[in-house]
This record gives sequence, C-alpha cells and structure tokens, in this order.
Amino acid sequence: MTQNEIERILLRLKTLEKENEKLKEENAYLKFELEDLKSKRYKSSKKKPPDEPPPAVPQKKKRGGLFGHTGWFRKRPKEIDITKELRLLECPECGSKHLTECKNVSEHITEDLILPRIEVTLRRKHHYYCRNCKKVVSPKDKDEISGSRIGPRAKAFAAFLRYGIKISGRDVTALFSKAFNLKIAASSISGFMDSLKTEALPTYNDLLAALRQGPFIHADETGWSIDGINHYLHKYSNKKICVTHIDKSRGQKVVEKLLGKDYDGVLISDFLSAYNKILAKAKQRCLAHITRDLDKVIQYWHNDKEVSRYCKRLSKIFEDAISLYEEYKGKEWDKKYRRRRYLITSQLTDFSFPNPNKRILKRFAKRLKRHKNELFTFLYIKDIDYHNNHAEQQIRPDVIFRKITNGNRSLAGAENHSVAMTILQTAKLNKLDPIATLEKILLRNKENPFSKILSPPEKDKPPVLQNHSGTLAYSSA
Repeated sequence: MTQNEIERILLRLKTLEKENEKLKEENAYLKFELEDLKSKRYKSSKKKPPDEPPPAVPQKKKRGGLFGHTGWFRKRPKEIDITKELRLLECPECGSKHLTECKNVSEHITEDLILPRIEVTLRRKHHYYCRNCKKVVSPKDKDEISGSRIGPRAKAFAAFLRYGIKISGRDVTALFSKAFNLKIAASSISGFMDSLKTEALPTYNDLLAALRQGPFIHADETGWSIDGINHYLHKYSNKKICVTHIDKSRGQKVVEKLLGKDYDGVLISDFLSAYNKILAKAKQRCLAHITRDLDKVIQYWHNDKEVSRYCKRLSKIFEDAISLYEEYKGKEWDKKYRRRRYLITSQLTDFSFPNPNKRILKRFAKRLKRHKNELFTFLYIKDIDYHNNHAEQQIRPDVIFRKITNGNRSLAGAENHSVAMTILQTAKLNKLDPIATLEKILLRNKENPFSKILSPPEKDKPPVLQNHSGTLAYSSA
C-alpha cells in the first residue's frame, strides 16, 4: 500500500469520525426535543438519559407511619346537638335480665349528614298603579330571581358542583334528585350557567380592570377544545384576582386585548413569544422553566464536557440569585444585598454568549441574549416571584376540568366556563364562600362580594432618597 493511499484512508477516517460526532449530536438533540414535546403534550414522565446504567432496585418502603410519629385523631366537636342515654334491660349476649349498672360510662360521638329539605315559597305580589310614571308596579323579594322557578341557592350550588367540583350536568341533576328530591332536567343546568354568566359579566369585567391596576400579573395558557376545534385557555392572576379567558389564538393580540398595550406593572410569564413585544413596566421570566431545561441538557449531554461546563455555570448563576432572594425574603435590602446582587447580575451580563457549534447551546444562547434583562427582575422589585408557579396552580383546575370533559361543546359554554371559573377562583383566593358569592351575584346584590379587592390597590413605590441637589427623588432600590 502506497503512502498516498494511506493518507487518503486516514483523511477518510477523520471525515467519517467528524460525521459520526455530528450524527451523535443530532440524534441527542432530536431526542431532547422529542422529550420536550412529549412533556408539553402528554403526562410528564421522567425517563432515563441515554447510555445510563439501570438504577438499583429501591428498597420497599415499610408501610405505616414513622416510628414515634403521633397519629391523627378526629377532634371532639365543640357543640353536641343530640345527647342519647343508652341503657340495657337485658344482656345482649345471653338475654339475662339480671343486670347491675356499673359506675363507668363510655362515650361515642358520631357526626352525620342531615339532608336539607326543599323549601317551596309562594310569593303573593300585590300590584299598584303609580300615578307618577303611569305604570303598574309590584314588589320583588330580596332572595328572588325574576322569572325563575328555581331559587338562587340551588343555582349557585349547581354552578359550584359544575365548575368547582367538576362534575357533569347530568351528575348535578342526579345529585339534586337523590340528595334533595329536587327534580331538574339536565338541559336546565346549561340555562343556570347562562343566567349566571349574564349576571356575573359586569363583575368579570370589573375584576379584569382591577387586575390591570395591580403591581404584577402572572400569565399562563394551555390548550383547550371547543366542539373538537383547538383553542387556548388564558389565565391571568395575582394573589387576589384570577381571570380566565378562552380564545382561538394564543398570540400577542389576545394578551394586548386583555392586559392592554401598556401594562404599568411586572408581567411574570414563561418564554412564550406572545409576551415578547408586550409593553410593561418590567418583566420576569420563569427561572423554573429554564433551570428544568438545563437539567435535561446536562442529563442528555453528560459525556460532553463543553455542554456540561456551559450549563453548570449557567445553573450556578441562577442558584445564587434564588439563594439571595430566599435569604432576604421579608427583610430590608442593605448594602451587602446590593453588592451581592451586582456580582450575580454582572455574571450574566458578562456571560459569554458564543456561537457554539452545539445546537442545544445555540438555543440557550439565543434565549439568554433576548431575555437577559428579564431574568433577575425579582432581585430589583420586592414581592415578585422568580417563577410562574402561581399561574400554573391557578390553571390546574381548568386542566383537570379539560381532562374530565374534554373542553366545551360551544362558544357559549366556553364563555360560561371563563366567567364561572373567574368568580370561583377569585373567591377562593380571598377565602370567600364560593356558593354564597355566586348567590349574591345571581341576586344582583347591591354589595358586590369583591368590593374590597375592586378598589384600585396602592402600588409599592420605591424608597425615597435625597439626591445631590437636595430635592427628593425615587431610587431604584
């Protein structure tokens, strides 16, 4: 074999090695993207990274509580409604009547349901002729819904069962029939929801307007179905208000329609592009999303030192930021805090954003370049979360509802869902009785159940400091 042939073989071997490395990287990247898509579309399930040895078989956990753990016992009720004295006239074992009563008396307390009875009310309305407006008028009872044969409590309870407990309309009618002996057609449940939407729509709009005035908003969205057609359910919330909206699109126009083109607060969201061009006072991107992606990359590229070094360095910056946030939670920000904050944020500012050959690193480099000013907002504005867990918690009831019912059958049903879930979740955030809240709305109660949270909140202003000219000026903390 000549020298030229050997050189050609070696050159060919190097070319094949490069192609092999490229194909391995391409294969790992496609597996990563496939896993990412599956986690978004289907139920999340942890899978082992490639080329990992099978884990050791875990030891079977011993059943029961931990040694020395105090068991849970039902507390004795504060009030006893009925007291029964139970005595014997004959022995239950042998039937003998020769019994002598002992000194000790044991007590057995039980709590049980007393099913309510249906209350039928006849209202005899006396009519009057008004000489002033030239009309015949009649009174209206305080707990009466005009033109309805079913009262407000039953309607409110039906709405709570439908959207709060998440059972079907037919199951609501079955429960009413068996438990309360109230016969209602399944089609009437839809009518109840329509009337609730009509009465609650002004409150829904007021809650949305109050949400826009808040200092921050958590935003999230998920897929939804209306008669088999793909739609999206949007969820916008803070610690007191939660608003649901179902739309055909998940794009920027929907966000602008709900939050306005210029939101004067902090918008907390994931990395969906629909939020990129939304004008806001500040934005906070969910660090939990990006750290989860980094963990996946480290698992799938555990043999690649370049990728591992890049991701671990980035993870360390985020871990330090979160640790600083947790350490000063509820405390005043002092000079030490500001110095440590500067050191952390400067690491990300000066972080090398190369144009790496690895496709997966390109993805992170692009995301960090675009959003690097939106990752550490929680270190500069107080009471802002570094994650979007609140929005995910608020959207979870809708996801469960979707799993049970597969969405809505009509646009009217989607509107009913949006309004009812907004009322119920806002009531839950404010620790209000959901059924009583729905009842007040159905009765058009003069006192709005959400009157306390509908007043414009006072936004937190940054501390006032003295500047060099002697006048007061706000500091950026």
